[in-house]
Amino acid sequence: MPEKFLKVIEYINGANAYVIWSDLNPGVTKNVNSAASVKELLDFFEFSISNNIIIEFDTEKNTPVFSCDSPKVVAQRIFRDFSSKVPHMPEFDPPSDDDFVGYLMFKRGWAVLVHGTRLMLPD
Repeated sequence: MPEKFLKVIEYINGANAYVIWSDLNPGVTKNVNSAASVKELLDFFEFSISNNIIIEFDTEKNTPVFSCDSPKVVAQRIFRDFSSKVPHMPEFDPPSDDDFVGYLMFKRGWAVLVHGTRLMLPD
């Protein structure tokens, strides 16, 4: 999995969560298991946080969050509202659900740390 994640990380600057999800699940998605693909997205965020690529970001205060929590906890916190925002996700083919696509396209609460010198928020 880290090899797959490293390939996605190459194009992460400015990408929203839907673009990242799509990069993790290229091609036809009708056979993609929704729950497994969301878990993989969380695993990707955990991996990226562990490697100082993604950080939590407070959009209300417009500042990065350094909580000292584990990368897994931070990834889960970023997506903590997923179930309430996407209540009827289909078992397969998540992009067929408008709530899923909209949620990931407009999800905030994280930023990419570019070369350790600047932050890039998702478009």
